[in-house]
Amino acid sequence: VNFIYRNDTDRFVPMFEIIYSIELVFIILALIVSFVVFYFGLLTPGIHRMIQLRVFFSILLADIYVSTRVIVMYHQYYGPSEYVESADLIFGSMVMETFISYMASLVFFLSLDRWVATKAWAWYESGAKTTILFFALQEILLYTIAISLAYLIVYDYISSMTSVYCFGVIILFGSTVFAFVFRHNLRVMREMKKGAVINKYSISRTFQIKENIDLLRTYTKVARPLVCVCIPPFAFYPVFYLVPANIGYDGLRFFSASMYHLWLSMASVVVIGCLPFYYPRLMQTIKSKSTRTISVPSMEFIEKNTLELGDAYFTLLTNDWK
Repeated sequence: VNFIYRNDTDRFVPMFEIIYSIELVFIILALIVSFVVFYFGLLTPGIHRMIQLRVFFSILLADIYVSTRVIVMYHQYYGPSEYVESADLIFGSMVMETFISYMASLVFFLSLDRWVATKAWAWYESGAKTTILFFALQEILLYTIAISLAYLIVYDYISSMTSVYCFGVIILFGSTVFAFVFRHNLRVMREMKKGAVINKYSISRTFQIKENIDLLRTYTKVARPLVCVCIPPFAFYPVFYLVPANIGYDGLRFFSASMYHLWLSMASVVVIGCLPFYYPRLMQTIKSKSTRTISVPSMEFIEKNTLELGDAYFTLLTNDWK
């Protein structure tokens, strides 16, 4: 449930205090960045409602995870010296494993969503209420898988290393389906371009296929920093799990456990923060809103200077006509 407790960390002051402080900074950054991305995401025109919902629920789960980390860190620093399994720690562990399982399974469901958007493009693009039901079904399946895996891990029905293998298989399967859907959309687009001369394509369908390709490319770009920031924690975890206790390397084991959690918080910041850079319309909205806020003068300034500016304008105009 809880990798380390005070009897473990008190011997290494102030190393863990520094790690906890850094993680707390990243937790705050994650909450701030997620709010900014979600706020401007709502203001960005042209984003399909299903995409907005997907981004919102993914960010929401990340925020819940980093928030529960504060509870666990409080216990690790101020809680009992001995090992305990309290309700708040069990809850924090369930949220963490649910978060990891959800993100590992998300690749497959993103691919499934784009596959449906390719095959049932007219229904998907119509924005009918049934599309919301389809999204809700995806979320129910996602959380069913994620919570089930979290329960098995937290209550030791499967070992932690077995869970790592499970995540690897899930990600590999999802990536394979993702690649298949991506290549299928590219092939459909090529075929539609060939048939464009004899009007064998629909403008709406073309738009949907193009949007699929753009989104899949965006997901691919987001996956790059995600992989980079997720490799270290899964390198730290085996060190804690495989190195035996009480053989002189406890400091390394506990350090690896702390860095595992720290890196997950860092990953949340990096991935959420990368979304505007890999989704141009979102970045354009952020820039335009920021520029408008800075450049638009106040009404008091306009009312005060309208008469003077008007007189100056007409004076210059008169001089030009002379």
